[in-house]
Amino acid sequence: MTRQQQLQKLLSRKAGATIAQIQKAFGWQPHSARAAISMLRKAGHTVERSGSGKGTLYRIVKSV
Repeated sequence: MTRQQQLQKLLSRKAGATIAQIQKAFGWQPHSARAAISMLRKAGHTVERSGSGKGTLYRIVKSV
C-alpha cells in the first residue's frame, strides 16, 4: 500500500485526522502533510476541513 493510499484510509475514517496525527503516522513535517492533502484534492477527492478542540480535522467526504 502506498503512502497516498494509507493517507486516504486515514482520512476516510469517520473521525478524520489532524495534521499532528498525519505527522505521527508518516513522520512528515506539517507542510508535507498539508501538501499530501492538497494532492488528494487535486486527484478529485473532496476533503472537508473542520475545527475541533484537538485542532483542524481533515476528512475525505467524497472519493473519486
